[in-house]
Amino acid sequence: MAAQVELAGLLPKTAPRSCSQDPPDTQGDKDIASFQGYCSPLHRQLLFWALCVLSGGLLFLASRWFLRVRVVLTLVPCPLAQAEFVLVTLLDSHQDLVRVHRLASFNSINIQANGTASQHQAHHHVLLDESESPLALADPSAALKGGDGYDRLLEYRCGRYLYHHGLATFLPVPDMPDDFAAALHSLAGSRNIKGQLLDDFERGERRMLYGANELVIPVKGVGVLMAEEMIHPFFMFQYASVAIWCAQAYYSYSLIIMSITLFSIVTNVVSAYQYRRRLAALAHYTCEVQVVQGGRLLTVDSTELLPGDVIVVHPGTLPCDVALVRGEAIVDENMLTGEAVPVRKVSYSPAVDGLAYEPDVHKACTLYCGTVVAQVRPGGSERQALGVVCRTAFWTAKGQLMKSILFPRAHRATFVGDALRFIAVMLLLGLAFYAADVVALASYGAGAGFILLKYLDMITIAVPPALPACLTVATAIAIARLQRHDIFVSNPAAVTLAGHLNVLCFDKTGTLTEPGLDLQGVVPVLPDGSGFAPMCGGDQLPGSFQELLATCHGLAQLGPELVGDPLDQRLFQSTGWHMLDDGGSGQAIEVITVSEDAEVVAAAAGEGVLGGEGTAGTPRLSPQHTPRTPGSPGVLATAHVRTKVQPPAGSGLGGTYAIVRRFEFSAEKQRNVVVVRKPDGSLHVMAKGSPEMMRKLAAAGGVPPQFDAELGAHTRQGLRVLGLATRQLAGLSEGEVQGMAQDELEAGLRFCGLAVMVNPLRADTAAVIAQLQAADIRTVMVTGDHASTAVSVAHLCGMLCRNRPVAFADTEAGEGRVEDTQLAVTAAAADGSPMAASTAELLGGVEAGSLAAAVTGRGFEKLHSEGGVRPFLLGAGVWARMSPDDKRLLMELLGDGTLAADGGQVQGLGHHVGFCGDGANDVGALKAAHVGVSLCEAEASVAAPLTSKLQTIACMLRVIGEGRCSLVTSYIIFKFIIVYAFIQTLGVAIIYSYGGSVGNFQYLIQDLLYTTVLASVMGFTHPALTLSKQRPPERLMSLGIWLPVTLQFATCALFQVAALFMLTRQPWYTRFDPRPPGTNCFDRHQSNSSQCSMSYENSTVFLTSLAQFLITALVFNKGPPFRRPIYTNIWLLLALSLQTLFLAVLILAPTGPVGERFAGLMQFPPDFRGALCLLLLGNLAAAWLTDAFASWAYSRLKGRRLGRYTIS
Repeated sequence: MAAQVELAGLLPKTAPRSCSQDPPDTQGDKDIASFQGYCSPLHRQLLFWALCVLSGGLLFLASRWFLRVRVVLTLVPCPLAQAEFVLVTLLDSHQDLVRVHRLASFNSINIQANGTASQHQAHHHVLLDESESPLALADPSAALKGGDGYDRLLEYRCGRYLYHHGLATFLPVPDMPDDFAAALHSLAGSRNIKGQLLDDFERGERRMLYGANELVIPVKGVGVLMAEEMIHPFFMFQYASVAIWCAQAYYSYSLIIMSITLFSIVTNVVSAYQYRRRLAALAHYTCEVQVVQGGRLLTVDSTELLPGDVIVVHPGTLPCDVALVRGEAIVDENMLTGEAVPVRKVSYSPAVDGLAYEPDVHKACTLYCGTVVAQVRPGGSERQALGVVCRTAFWTAKGQLMKSILFPRAHRATFVGDALRFIAVMLLLGLAFYAADVVALASYGAGAGFILLKYLDMITIAVPPALPACLTVATAIAIARLQRHDIFVSNPAAVTLAGHLNVLCFDKTGTLTEPGLDLQGVVPVLPDGSGFAPMCGGDQLPGSFQELLATCHGLAQLGPELVGDPLDQRLFQSTGWHMLDDGGSGQAIEVITVSEDAEVVAAAAGEGVLGGEGTAGTPRLSPQHTPRTPGSPGVLATAHVRTKVQPPAGSGLGGTYAIVRRFEFSAEKQRNVVVVRKPDGSLHVMAKGSPEMMRKLAAAGGVPPQFDAELGAHTRQGLRVLGLATRQLAGLSEGEVQGMAQDELEAGLRFCGLAVMVNPLRADTAAVIAQLQAADIRTVMVTGDHASTAVSVAHLCGMLCRNRPVAFADTEAGEGRVEDTQLAVTAAAADGSPMAASTAELLGGVEAGSLAAAVTGRGFEKLHSEGGVRPFLLGAGVWARMSPDDKRLLMELLGDGTLAADGGQVQGLGHHVGFCGDGANDVGALKAAHVGVSLCEAEASVAAPLTSKLQTIACMLRVIGEGRCSLVTSYIIFKFIIVYAFIQTLGVAIIYSYGGSVGNFQYLIQDLLYTTVLASVMGFTHPALTLSKQRPPERLMSLGIWLPVTLQFATCALFQVAALFMLTRQPWYTRFDPRPPGTNCFDRHQSNSSQCSMSYENSTVFLTSLAQFLITALVFNKGPPFRRPIYTNIWLLLALSLQTLFLAVLILAPTGPVGERFAGLMQFPPDFRGALCLLLLGNLAAAWLTDAFASWAYSRLKGRRLGRYTIS
């Protein structure tokens, strides 16, 4: 039965892990560590809500903040088979509680829908004509069905998981049905595609597994977001603080702070809502699609599509991933890859692509969801471009990318945790200060309620109200600056992560070098095969090489433009040939057919089901060859679109060349092969690819003995080299050629020479690399090019030192399974000559650092599988012949590590890694790196966290500079606010010890006019013009952060006490009387009145505190090495100047409406005012010196070990 076949595909291909609650290694979320089942008894729910009411809602808030509280109070553990809720635990210990959906089991549906099993067995789960061999249906697994008549479905992180009773765990629904590859193979070989034969019942079963085909990202309403934001712990603390202030009659201050709080909430909610809506709009797309079912065309909504559906491909945006089985398509994949070059897609061919179809591997025949089909070229007897839906919804390539945005990779993030630790320290300090105040207040006769109120007030002072808003300022300003330089940010967290980068990896072609390659010439093999002739090019390019370069490609014509691989385009254009354009209508395309198949011929003539009635002008197609017996290996099954090219006039060549068969280039095969019909009717195989692969495929004795020397001579100059080969197919018809496998056609290829291309460095590459290395940032090249070419380019741009020998790590066999071959390590001296040394000696040289290293993709896989890759991770500067998966794995191993095949964790080097690339092959690496920067013309792309329209690696200097600036600015703001909180807490504690209080407007002046303004404008300082070797501290709990903060604590406390000491020694000084006549300063309604707040002690502490705010801001914002000097920040200078002027007015002219009425200050004699100014200047000098000492001490101690810990 259809659904049972697919459910059987849920079974793991390997044995599950020992713990039955842990999911086996499957295609689901690899970050999931375990599932734990819970049920929700009614009595638990009633008890929980009763306790929430009794606690005044505090228990409800605790359950919202802490998932474990909700689980313990409302749920009871139970087996997963009976679970109503599942607690999903991720590898990083994050947990989510997910409700389980109970669905009627497939067994129950069968009984209810069909009545008898025999009736249901009549339905065939096939994708092809019933006259052809259907797939054998697998026996259903009873372990997948529950005894209670229900199957349990878990929807988590846009994935779907079904409960497996045999394994007692949830298994992810696979991205494709288990039998999809076999069905696709059968369909591609069928004579006439009639689509699926599933009835409504069977489609319902499959829909139950896969759901609707749409990317729906839930967008919470503004009201819901507002409610969630308002109960955030910080804002709840703010509400409590406002209540405490109102209880002390600080009404004006409370109103302003509450307004700021509400503004922050609304701003956060609106920003989150708009971002989620934009993301949802980007993800969601539906359209009408033509589906082939039982030989009929049906128009359905794209949400109805399921894996296995056969659809007609039309120009437009694709709603799902599709395996193309008829025709060709030109597709713009810019939305997914960030690469603006359209790509050509061809039909899936089992003979070429193999039987094990995978959408992410067979990219040449897969159309991805979200990409735009610009042009289709019909093919086959159906006269349509047809495809088979392979993945839907969030299983698609677009869906996976959207999931990576919704649930980004969890990098090391300690800022919030460290900030909370600092705040906890501040709370403890506040409580310590208040301990002495309790005794003093009690001695003055204050009541217990008043003492408790002041105790709570002290807690509110320790957490400044402007802290969250100020900490986001730096990142927001950095993002705006990057955008002004055409660098667009889709993940704001990547900006601060860029400040930590210490390893930068670059793609080569189009990133370090110019995007295109120019043909420098070809090096022909001498006629007798004894050697190579001199290089020739331009007008002297031999005709045979023109034919090969003009036909061996995967290009197509899109209007007046060529589309396809840029390398193929450059080579084709270098010949001067032109391509015939069929306009995409299909009318001028040659189609070859099977002669005996009357159905195909009739369909091609306009009588087929899909083609409709024949029309005038539609050519009837006649047989062109006698095919092999149907069903034999390689039998012609599909019609093929043919590309034709013509040489230019005066070239000495004439006629039309038709490409009758293509084998698309792939990183695994390292070659591109076509079969061409020349004007004289002869058939020839044309091949180009990596020189090593062409040598391997060439006939014995056909490769000159000087091959390695000739190849090395060009690659050491940084030139790109391709091997060229050809073969004439004598005595074979086109029909027979269509049925031959690629290996058969390649047998006996004649190696004819090398194509040499120059790919110059970008003008600024070497300078940028030099700046990065001067900043002690390691630079690494990760490319798919030849290792020798990559090493040469690395020498040219300065990534590798020219005077150091290079060790090359590769495998002995260049093809086949890596496990079946051995590691081969060779070395070349600085002059390129080979070095005689054993593998052990070379590995030792790499580990010791005496040898530079270059590793190929196969060598990387071999080293990784054998556990010997670490020395190369530490020192290799070039990684060549790397596949997209190799690039992704390398980023993970250089960074935080990756998952092993058995589900365990493979430790990485722990570096902060950035990757800069420009092509579709780099998407995996861009996502896996801590910071990925895509060089493309789009303003924003889901391909990378950052996108630069500036097509040069110079953008990395700006990204790192802004990242460091943003990170350090956040540190500076946090340090400033923490010291401000300390100053205010200490000041309030001193005033309380005298029995006084702080005036209403004094809090406003301190919190708003000074602290908030200063913190808000600190972010306007631009990054330093050059990158420094120094790096910002990795976390807040770093010696470089808490040492200067602690020293400023001590300095501020010392000068506060000194100011009070100086005050008490004045002859006119009188101590504050906490019981003035007619006023009770220990009544909460009168405690902040002018009689209780105006005192010499209050005025001295207040003025000293304001000055210390300015001093701290000035000292912490010195600028270098990560930011420009403070004088470049006009807004900060303006704020400091105005605030200093205001402070001068308060000190020197305390009488009047500003000092006396607004600030509530006492009038000091002139001599004391002068002495206070001198004391504050001494405070400035001491603060500057202590901060300089902290910087010096940190630079000397950073990196040293203190017991088990390393100072960071």
